[in-house]
Parts: sequence; structure tokens; C-alpha cells
Amino acid sequence: MSPSRFKLCFAGLLSLVGVAAVDNIATGNTTADTTHLQTWWHDHGEINYKTPVSAENVRQSHLYSVWVKSTADSTNTYYNSFVYETIPRNGQEKVVIPGSSITGGPYDSVTIEASLWMTMGWTQFLHNEDAWVKISRGDNSTTARDVVIRPTNLNLTVTDDGEGNIYILVPYREQGLRFSVEFKDNLYSYRDSCETPLCDFVQDWHSDGPHYVETLDETTNPVMGEEPHDALLIFASPFPSSDLIPDKTATDTYVVYPGPVPDLGSIKNSVVYFTPGTYYMTATAHAKLSSSVNWVYLASGAYVKGAIQFTTAATTIKATGHGVLSGEQYVYQANTLLGYTNVKSNIASLRMWSGYSKSGVQQTFVITGVTTNAPPFNSIDFSGDLDTISINQWDYKQVGAFFGQTDGTTLYSGSNVHDIFYHSNDDTIKTYGSNILVRDVVIWKGKTAPIVQFGWQSRDLANITVDGVDVVHMKYSSNTSHPSIVGANQVYGVDETWTNTADLSKTVRDMYIGNVRAEGIGGNLLRICPLANYQNVVIENVSLDRVSPRTNGIYQSEMPVFKNWLGKSVDIKGFVIRGFTVGGEKITQKAGNYGPDALGGLNIADELLQSGSVVIE
Repeated sequence: MSPSRFKLCFAGLLSLVGVAAVDNIATGNTTADTTHLQTWWHDHGEINYKTPVSAENVRQSHLYSVWVKSTADSTNTYYNSFVYETIPRNGQEKVVIPGSSITGGPYDSVTIEASLWMTMGWTQFLHNEDAWVKISRGDNSTTARDVVIRPTNLNLTVTDDGEGNIYILVPYREQGLRFSVEFKDNLYSYRDSCETPLCDFVQDWHSDGPHYVETLDETTNPVMGEEPHDALLIFASPFPSSDLIPDKTATDTYVVYPGPVPDLGSIKNSVVYFTPGTYYMTATAHAKLSSSVNWVYLASGAYVKGAIQFTTAATTIKATGHGVLSGEQYVYQANTLLGYTNVKSNIASLRMWSGYSKSGVQQTFVITGVTTNAPPFNSIDFSGDLDTISINQWDYKQVGAFFGQTDGTTLYSGSNVHDIFYHSNDDTIKTYGSNILVRDVVIWKGKTAPIVQFGWQSRDLANITVDGVDVVHMKYSSNTSHPSIVGANQVYGVDETWTNTADLSKTVRDMYIGNVRAEGIGGNLLRICPLANYQNVVIENVSLDRVSPRTNGIYQSEMPVFKNWLGKSVDIKGFVIRGFTVGGEKITQKAGNYGPDALGGLNIADELLQSGSVVIE
């Protein structure tokens, strides 16, 4: 076939799949603002994947460029969509005191990532019709067959133009789509260092970097996880409803403009509105809002370096918009009572979003649309009366959680969470209250703690549903922190071997965790310290693609018998594991493949299995 005939055939093929030969690329950094598509850009993008960026700048992907086209656009124009980037430790090294060169401090869970210059990029757009996303990796040519979209069950259409660019058809869904675009030549294999419980990742890239080994051995240094070296996440969101967009011109709206964030602790307005642009609070301050403020709005294209603390007693508290709240200027575990220094405190270490729940007033924190980047500690926590606060969260994204202690959202009683993306390096879905519903969550898991957590203390819990979780990556390095899908840790601050710490006055009942898919290499099904009685707890349809190598014990689930201090065992009834698969093989008691040394890796106390307290079917 002649070259000209080939070009004609190729153009025809692209037209059939939706990438028309007459597509236009918007000139310059032109964005879309139509009834069908909205994208945005930052004129102060800084391409820098090694050091902190200037306060007035936004870190821009050093590798990826993205354009978006609505299928409803008769001009067939692709518009620019800014690709953000975040890096481990935000380029600050292990800083102890903000603004100083003093490094060290406690272990922060970042081992080899910073020295290898790992990056996580993301872009976001709003749409109400199907859209095509065009991705370029600069000089790195790519074909569609070299791309994997995760979660893989999205089955998105991917094609290329023969010139190194790829195209992804993103169907419109009212709940949005959140996915990872991965290139086969950009994957990195994380390897363990030994066979002890305290192993960590090793690398052979930089001899002057941490955890360097001259030669990686398949036996001594097994692969514990595989991730893109330079991640790219796509967040496609629906246009928000009018009740989620405040009136910028209203007298009750306090409008903030780009630059240093002013004092918001004495304003009289109820709404704080961040317009598009870049804002910063410095490494030693955060926004403690006046009690009149019950709504913070981050417009599309707003990039706020800082953290938000509500003090309102309003029944509804809102954080909306499709902007970014970034903790990149803070040091790890920034302690607000000690000058934002790296000193851990479960009370004073800075949360990205926080508030105080007033006793006797039922409050709901509504958070939707926003992206939280680079949290230095837990992302969302309230203090005060935790029985009178609930979380209503959807279309929320958390990225750049390279530090440890970067949990997902703490879910109090009555919380409703759905259509979320969490990059998390600690407890992720924290079901700490009753009457909780969690649906359709995509998780990229770091090496600390389980996916679903309901332990750390004895709890009275009832009516909890976690239904639909796609774990696109896990990379556990040791078995010291419950490397599991489902976890209930021991009493906080107490060794896991203390099995006489249960409280028999507490009961966990009517809990359902189901339809969980874990792709690639990961941890195990469960690590549970039953600190309370259990009634009707069902774990159903959990699939592990591949478990970690047998040499380090991470693959092995644990559920021993716990007792109170008088030696009386907890009462467990109706604890059912159903439809659990590893590598596609169903794990059951009848099949005999469930045990600690079998494929299922379930080290559940014989007493619980023989009595029928725990059933694997």
C-alpha cells in the first residue's frame, strides 16, 4: 500500500472512533468555557519536579500535556487542560522547621520515592457530553496498545494518531469519572529489602540515595508493587448544580483574589469565594475562619496553598467548587501549637480541612468537587462533639499523599460518601460511626494501614455499608501496619499481641463490605483485632489480583481471638467471608484453599472457624 493510501485509511479509522482528521487544536493556552465543556489553565505554571516551586506558581507536569474536546462541539476543537504535578515531600527534603535547612525528624514513610523523582500529575475538566481527551508525553511516542486505564473495568476506548499522541473517549456520567492513565514504559517496580516484618523498599538507581542496593535479587528483593513512575490522573466531573455555586456578587460573599491569603478570622460574611488564580498562606499559617463562615468555594482554576479550619455552628457547612487546596508548603505533621514544626500530635497536627462540632447541634459537612493535594497529615477531621457531625462527600479527589499519616476522610455517624478518588498513605475509608454508606470509590494505596479501617479502639457500630471499591495500586513493604483490604487495628498505642484489650460492652453489627477489586500486587484480605463483639459482619466479593510474595508474610490475613482483661472472649456471630477470590480462584472452607499457607492466606483462629463464628463460603 502506498504511503498516501495508508494515510487515507488511517484517517478514516480515526473518524470511525471519533478522532477526526479535521480536529483543531486551540492556539496558545486556550481553554473551553462552553455549555458542554470547561477546562482551565494557570499562566504561572512552573515545570520543576525536584524542588519547591515559587509561592505564586503552580507546579506543572514536566511530562504530560492534555487537551479535551466535547463530542458536542461542531468545531472539533481540542482545548488545553492544565496538568498539575505533585512530588514526594514537595521538594523540601525531611524538613523539621519551616523555612529552615534543618532536616531529620521522624520517619515520614517516604523512602525511595523522592530520590527517584517520582511524580503524580492530574488534570480535571467539567462536561455534560462525551469528551475526547488527547494526551502527549512530549518526545515520548506512544501507541494505544502501550496504555492501560485503571480501573481496568471502565473499558474506555483508547486510540492513537500514529504521531505519538493517544486519545481516550470519556463518556459523560452524572457521577463523573476518575481514572489513571498508565504507560507500560513508565512503570516502576517497588522491591522489598528482606524477610523481616520491618522491611522497606530498596532501589538501584542512585548509589548516593537512601536504601540503595547494588544488585536487586528476585528472591531477596521481591516485587511488592508496581506503579507509574510519573502518574497521570484524569478527573472528569459533571457541571455542579446551582446550589453548589455561591453568588459572587452577594453582600454576604467575601471574595478573595490571588496572592497572599488575608486574615479570614474576623470577617462577618458567611461565604468565602476564591476566584481562579494562585493563593498562599505560607508554611506557618492556615485559614482559621470566623464563626460566620459556613461555605468555602474554590472556583475552577483556584489553587490555594494552605489549609481551612471552620469554627461555625451552622447546621450545614460547605466546601465546593473544582479548585485545589494544597498542603505543599507545610512540613510533615505540621504542629499548629509548635510553630507548624514537624512534631506529631493527634490534636494539633494540621488537617487540610477541619472544624469544631458544637454539642447539641447536628451538623453536616458537605464537600464536593474540590481536590486536596499533598496533605501533611490527616486530610479531613473534626473535633468537639463527634456524635453531632456527619460527612456528605462526592466527586472529591485526594492526590499527592506521599507522606504517612495521610488518611482518607474520617466518617462519623450518618456519613454518605460516593464517587471519590483517594490517594492515601494511611487508613483510607475510616468507618468510625454508625449508619454510614460508602459507594464507588477509587483508591491508590500507599504502604501504611488498610483500605477500610474500623479499629484503633473498641467501638459501638451499626449499619455500615461499603459497596464498590476499586483499588488500582497497593505497595505494602511490611506487615507491621495491617496491609489489608479490611482492617481493625489494635488499641492505639498498644502492641497487637495484647489480645486481652477487648471491651465486651461494645458491638459491631450489621456491617457489609463488598464488591472490592484490587488490581496488581497487593496485601491481604483482612487483619482484624476484634476489640468488640461482632454480629452480622459480611465481607463479600473481594477479588485480589495477586498477593505479595510469600517470603514476607504480607499475604497472610490475621484474625485471632480477643478477650477482655478478665479473660472472657468477644462474642462473634455471623462473620461471613463470601465470594473471596485470589487470582480468579474462589477461596472457601470446603475447597480447603483458605488457610495461612494456602492461596487464601487466611490465618483465622481455629476456635472461630470450628464454632462457626466465622464462615468462609
